Amino acid sequence: MNGFNDTAANTTRDATADLFPLPLVPFERYMYQDDSSDYPMVMVLIIQLKGNLLRDSFEQSVQFALHRNPLLKSVIGKVRGKGPCWIPVESPQPRIDWRESGTPAGTVQDRIDLTREIGVRISVDHWPNSSEVMFEFHHACTDGVGGIQFIGDLLGHYGQLTAPAGAELPELQSVQFDRLRDRALFSTSVDEQPAKSVSCPMMLCRRLLKLICRGPVPLASSRRRQPIGTNLDSPAIISRTIDRPELQELKVAAAQRSVEVNDLYLLVMFQTIRAWNEKYGRGADSNWLRIGMPTSLRTPLHDGIPAANIVSYMFLTRRAKACDDPDELLAGIRRQTSLTVNDRLGRFLAFGLKYILKVPGLLWLLLCLNRCFCSVILTNVGDIRRHFRGRFPLKQGKCVAGNVTLEALIGSPPVRPNTRVSASLGTYSGNLYVNMHCDPLSFTQEQADEFADAYVDRLSRLTASSKGASKAA
Repeated sequence: MNGFNDTAANTTRDATADLFPLPLVPFERYMYQDDSSDYPMVMVLIIQLKGNLLRDSFEQSVQFALHRNPLLKSVIGKVRGKGPCWIPVESPQPRIDWRESGTPAGTVQDRIDLTREIGVRISVDHWPNSSEVMFEFHHACTDGVGGIQFIGDLLGHYGQLTAPAGAELPELQSVQFDRLRDRALFSTSVDEQPAKSVSCPMMLCRRLLKLICRGPVPLASSRRRQPIGTNLDSPAIISRTIDRPELQELKVAAAQRSVEVNDLYLLVMFQTIRAWNEKYGRGADSNWLRIGMPTSLRTPLHDGIPAANIVSYMFLTRRAKACDDPDELLAGIRRQTSLTVNDRLGRFLAFGLKYILKVPGLLWLLLCLNRCFCSVILTNVGDIRRHFRGRFPLKQGKCVAGNVTLEALIGSPPVRPNTRVSASLGTYSGNLYVNMHCDPLSFTQEQADEFADAYVDRLSRLTASSKGASKAA
């Protein structure tokens, strides 16, 4: 059993002693600098639990998970000769807001100041037979996969503490703290790194210029932009569920078209953006639309690594009129995604930031422009259970953690200026969860619900058309 105790804590401190202070890598510096009160760089993950969550065991498990993920128990400080560095907090005290009430926790707090506090906050709404727990992660500390791993560590240990006598226990894999040094390496061999290529800066400049010249339009909004500090009390995440049978139909629809189901998600998002902008007065055929799709850069080099950012972005940019020919649009999406998944294209953003940081003030200038770099962010995390570092007992396909069962895990990346929606897709217990974070400074609650419903409705129509095609055949 991998229970947490004083010995385990001391072992963790000793194992990480020679790592810190740990300089920030370029992607972490970008996420740290692109943080503001108006648009906090906060990634939200919410878990829904069935059963009576025990507070003392939960808080012990939070400490256990923090010690397994050192960047989430660190602050940022400047170290002479190294620049901004991660500096671990010896006895981290994360903000845990525990409420014995029926008021949902799902509103994002103010920004996390990493110079003063660690990069995770937790809110718990507790009922006698269920709980909803919201985790706010600063995106400089971890990507979405790392956030899910942290939650898996927490639930795994909680299950070990609270399982009835004789019950099957969750099993947790070990973590390799020294792998944090490799979080900015994106291939199995250092010799394969694009940064070593002489042509990399020239190729990077061409791609950055192309991205800048094809400036996309933001999602249209009829809401007058709200001032900084406005308390809009809107939910952090809007979530819709597509059940197992309909998800299977989506997979059939993808197979009929010889594409991946993720390509269909992208196609439908382009169509939803186009229809939305037409409805709200930005429907010009010549407008550029862009979806930013986070892509994991994890390789065997990162096996056992604690929570960290090992991610880049793929950008899909199309004219609005391309949505008029969905077959051609889908074919183009498939060509681009098939080229990106397992080659070097997805790594260029991470290495691009390295070169941008070499020019004093350039990153600051790019951030100050507040341009729309993406119309929407869309990420697909796949099967959530596969991201847990360990194995859980299952009940009807759901993870059992001692006296509670994980009913759902939803979440979404932060929104940025003029990128007004970030969406996340993930499967759990056979269902597809469609989660969206809509910019509350630009969208009303009704508009946010309308956009989420429009996207899910188009996915449903896609499966309906595929059923009709199958019957006709």
